[in-house]
Amino acid sequence: MTILNNYNNKMIRLTALLLLSSTFSTFAQENTKVDNDKKYIAFLTNSIENTIVNKESRAIFVKESRTYWHNQKLDYNLHPENYAKAISLYHQNQLKFKQNKEQIDTIRKIRINKAVESFQNFDDRNSFPEKSVLFIGSSSIAGWKTSLSFPEFPIINRGIGGMNMLEIIENYDLLVKKYAPSIIAIYCDIDIENGKSPKESVDVFIALVHKIKNDFPKTTVLLLSMKPVMIDDFIGKDIRKNKMAANKQLLKFSINEKNVDFIDLASPMLNQDDKLKTDIFIEDGMHLNALGYTIWDPIIRKKIVELTR
Repeated sequence: MTILNNYNNKMIRLTALLLLSSTFSTFAQENTKVDNDKKYIAFLTNSIENTIVNKESRAIFVKESRTYWHNQKLDYNLHPENYAKAISLYHQNQLKFKQNKEQIDTIRKIRINKAVESFQNFDDRNSFPEKSVLFIGSSSIAGWKTSLSFPEFPIINRGIGGMNMLEIIENYDLLVKKYAPSIIAIYCDIDIENGKSPKESVDVFIALVHKIKNDFPKTTVLLLSMKPVMIDDFIGKDIRKNKMAANKQLLKFSINEKNVDFIDLASPMLNQDDKLKTDIFIEDGMHLNALGYTIWDPIIRKKIVELTR
């Protein structure tokens, strides 16, 4: 009995120590977070008031902000209200340290031209299926293993990370027209993420759709909704809001167009409380992981089956 009592007392003390250790660890983590939040807000405030804009100061702002928001992105998506001051100051700094658009566009165009050339070289050596299902757009298409997701259909994927809608139109003959597809699925959120208004973004979608319909009047165009991501607010102010506004405009446009359907891929990415699912992204909080694409796959498959029945 004495041995049992001693054992029980030891277990009680051990449990208490573990609970105390856990409590201390949580307390220490919370204190560290509070300190980091204060330091970052102080950095942003000083940056707005005192820092001169040059290459070095812009690099410091980008580095500090990338580190901070990367560490906070999960908590931010769960409790955005706790970051109101930090995100407001961050957006002010974004405007102050805005990069040269022409320089960024030039770098992107070089990369996109190389990707288009790579696709062209592949096509020159291989045949492609008739009545194909063509996926075209930015990184959400480029990262989608569409042939594995839809093995029963003749899939062609011509997604290029960072490609905007105007660049799709500029490369239309090489990325769209040559395949004469029976179905075209289009995804692109780059214009919104680069600061264009919903109307400006949607207008280019409409221009592409009209171009497709002129060449292929029987082809069905699927307008895939722009997706919410964990780092929308870090990309820029009102990015999430503008994506959702653009989706509504794309839906409205599709209703009155023959052979044009809007596919809502954004709503299934939300939990019942309308907060974004955070386990469906890779580490960057922007691009979908395999779990994320399993949300999209059945939605698209159902539509393709319906169209090819």
